[in-house]
Amino acid sequence: MLQEARLKELLDKALAGKASDGELRELTDALHHDADLSVTQQITSFLDQRPADATYTPPAADNISAMADQILAADKTAPDAPVQHTPLNFFGLWKRIAVAAAFLAIVSVVIFYLTQTQPTSGATAPVVSADSKPTEIKAGSHKARLILADRSEVVLDTAANGIVSVQANMRVFKDADGKIAYSADRSAANYSRTNEIVFNTIAVPRGGFYQLSLADGTLVWLNASSSLRFPVSFTGTQRLVELEGEGYFEVAKDATKPFIVRTGQADVKVLGTHFNVSAYAGEAWKATLVEGSVEVKNNHDLALLKPGNQAIVNNGAHLFSMVADADLLEATAWKDGYFQFNEAPVTSIMQQVSRWYDVDIEYKDSLPTSHFNGRIDRDIPLSGVVNALKQGGIKCAVDRNRLVVYP
Repeated sequence: MLQEARLKELLDKALAGKASDGELRELTDALHHDADLSVTQQITSFLDQRPADATYTPPAADNISAMADQILAADKTAPDAPVQHTPLNFFGLWKRIAVAAAFLAIVSVVIFYLTQTQPTSGATAPVVSADSKPTEIKAGSHKARLILADRSEVVLDTAANGIVSVQANMRVFKDADGKIAYSADRSAANYSRTNEIVFNTIAVPRGGFYQLSLADGTLVWLNASSSLRFPVSFTGTQRLVELEGEGYFEVAKDATKPFIVRTGQADVKVLGTHFNVSAYAGEAWKATLVEGSVEVKNNHDLALLKPGNQAIVNNGAHLFSMVADADLLEATAWKDGYFQFNEAPVTSIMQQVSRWYDVDIEYKDSLPTSHFNGRIDRDIPLSGVVNALKQGGIKCAVDRNRLVVYP
């Protein structure tokens, strides 16, 4: 960990546009590994404690871009050296891209902080047009709506922690991490013996994700632009939920009640296991098994999956195609906070980026035919993803709330 004096020295130089390549690497490495936020807290403290007459000269946009280019250029493969386009050989490049993106994000935040809090000494602050510089598009965040049985709605990202609702003898509780959990409410005031089946729905918008724990202890992660309809408690001989979009399930074991994920194209039936289901409209349907065993079934076909298997139903098709040794990291990366692309076509990449950053995609002239390999953190701003894609040969640029892709 950097000493406070050294961290302040690096920050001052970076903000003044005078940091060397080595100093930039030292600062960005500290930021990139700031798991406990201690470095960020020190930076915030430095800014809060600066004298009232202190001034900083933030680097111009061209200088910031040059800093990122310096980081990305360092240690690159020689121009005449052969390059094997595999995720392993790209690892160093993606790490440098992530560091550069992290630096750009931190500098942007710090500059914003300075411009919002810097004293003007009586002078009138210049008016900056909204069109004079692009607005940074942030990554998605923990947000969703909970639709209760009476059709009333709770905005979960702004709801207070604690009990959100009590329905059909079940408490809906939001914990300190923002996760929703369902548990029996047997208090004398609320408990009654009833077999009423009450359904709730969690709807996650573009630019969001959410996690919940169902009444049986099953954990569910929902990706952006997804929804899950489920009973607040499971009665009868099965546990049935309905998914639109993408979800990752860690199903609590119960040999007497199979767990069924119903989608528009197929059902996934399990007793207790971990798996991912991607069921976005207009895209290939995929079920990927991480552990245990599952049965996937529709009106035309049935398949049994073992760990590492993936079942796919392409648009317009009815039968499952099977992948015996699927890339589990690629299928579940979104749950763990990153994008994983292995020879991914541009259209597939843009579908994920569009949902996560809540932007529209525009293709100029024709669709690119190139593919992309790499791993990118999902918590960086869209500009960082754009820089990574450009390094991988995909031409794109942010235009207001659109990402424009060029052939």
